[in-house]
Amino acid sequence: MNSKFKEYQPVAEAFAKLLHPFAEVVIHDLAKDCIVAIYNPISKREVGDPSYFDGLDFGADPDENVIGPSEKINYDGRRLKSISIVLRNDKGKAVGSICVNMDISVFEKYQNTLQIFLSNNDSTLSESRQAFFKDSVHEQINIFIENYCRENNLSFDAMSKNDKQDLIFRLKENGAFNGKNATSYIARILNISRATVYNYLKESEAA
Repeated sequence: MNSKFKEYQPVAEAFAKLLHPFAEVVIHDLAKDCIVAIYNPISKREVGDPSYFDGLDFGADPDENVIGPSEKINYDGRRLKSISIVLRNDKGKAVGSICVNMDISVFEKYQNTLQIFLSNNDSTLSESRQAFFKDSVHEQINIFIENYCRENNLSFDAMSKNDKQDLIFRLKENGAFNGKNATSYIARILNISRATVYNYLKESEAA
């Protein structure tokens, strides 16, 4: 692991402990476009998973070291508020980021009282960057699953084998498996193995 990332590991872990159980903290390696550390992984991502930051230029403005907040959707439909801190080397080049993803769904019933906290108060975050954070492969999968559960009157935590099989088939129809490591991510959030995902797809295609 890059020494710069090791330097920030205690910071990331401290944030995760302070905000537990409502937030996960992720350290990303921009050169490898992957996660190198993750604490309290409420998104069910793992070390080594792709970051999907290859379409975002963190080094565009050397004075811009905080990006966000922006909103995301977790795999189970919960709304997250996310902010990223750019990590730079001694020459000022962006080499990584620390992302804090906080579950704000628990606060939604108090939205009137907490409106300031819940609002996206960074007017400097461009529309293109908002779109990027909302359109990563993980985000697209999460939104699809949320819509699928809502349209079929399903609770994510109570999905049957048939529900999961149909969902996986629908995800494939919509190109979800074209993303890097998408199969592993889908398997994790549905609490099944990669082999089961492939078996479900074979059964669906043979039906």
